[in-house]
Amino acid sequence: MRERTHQVSAREAALKGALAGLIGGAVMMMAMKAEQKVLLPEGQQMEPPPKKLVETLAENQGIELSDTQSMAAGMGVHMGYSAVWGAVFGVVQNRLHPPDLLRGLLLGGLVYAADFPEWGLLPQMGVLPPPSQQPIEKAAIPAGAHLVFGLATAAAFDAMT
Repeated sequence: MRERTHQVSAREAALKGALAGLIGGAVMMMAMKAEQKVLLPEGQQMEPPPKKLVETLAENQGIELSDTQSMAAGMGVHMGYSAVWGAVFGVVQNRLHPPDLLRGLLLGGLVYAADFPEWGLLPQMGVLPPPSQQPIEKAAIPAGAHLVFGLATAAAFDAMT
């Protein structure tokens, strides 16, 4: 990643960040699939957390979704969430200019910390148990995928600016 020499408007940084977040989100999904193949026993898969979130929210409202509906809605949630984090990243990156590698790792770590630990969104909503209550293989998959998200988002933002 190269060092940027000029600052763009906050709007432009947010838009480019959102696009970078979408790219990072897509790369993250591929990373999760690859991690599952490496870390989980053959034939075992982990249900995507965004799909589980949608199913939990629907169930809490008494709404029944088909597997296709919950997967599609989960993908929408995942990509929207990725775009929001990317937009925040773009604005922060545009103002503060943290070091290249550090910024991607910080982004991935921050998003993971917001969602997965005991205090995170997903355990608090009853969607997933915290990592400490999961087999190490299953707990490692989202952690690694979020670092990939951060690095991919940072790289995509850097390429656009």
